[in-house]
Amino acid sequence: NEGGFLETTYTSFTSCIENLNAKETVQQTAVRDAMDKSAAQNEIVSKVQKQISEVKFAAKSAYGKDKRNLNLFKVGEAVPKSVKALIPLCNYMIEQVNERKADLLKNGLVQAKIDALIAAPADLETADAAQEGAKKIQKTKTLERDAAVTELNELIFKIRSFAKVCFSGKPEILGQFKPIAKGRGSAGEEEAPAAPMETKTN
Repeated sequence: NEGGFLETTYTSFTSCIENLNAKETVQQTAVRDAMDKSAAQNEIVSKVQKQISEVKFAAKSAYGKDKRNLNLFKVGEAVPKSVKALIPLCNYMIEQVNERKADLLKNGLVQAKIDALIAAPADLETADAAQEGAKKIQKTKTLERDAAVTELNELIFKIRSFAKVCFSGKPEILGQFKPIAKGRGSAGEEEAPAAPMETKTN
């Protein structure tokens, strides 16, 4: 106190710690949610890819090696993996299925699978919107967490600098203000801990 370390400084320090803990918890929750949304999107993409492949097999069963009809169902072409490419392909395949439903129903394609294909574009759009929204929230919460890290590191720097003046003749006390050693780093390093890295999602 005699050196000028006020109670408000200590209160600010503890508040910064609490704020960072809260921001970190929220950020980690946002990361997990983004990962969950990405996993859900990937699951829907895989399901839709399978539905399109089943339509192609039904077309091959119905039309044999008739290239004209096989080309209409894009037989031989790879099924895309991205949502942006799958949606228009689904809409195209739905048109082809509706036009040749009678043939396809006789060759393995059941009405339930046709209905699932018709619902696929909306399912993909919903999953994509959920994933993109979760990624934006994650980015925002990461920026907020990193700002809290910066704020706390700045205050730690000030407190350590204050301690060097206040306890310059008391190394046993001054040593308690040194950074904790991490890995191969020295306990006397001046750098404050870096902000945690953002967890990425697909």
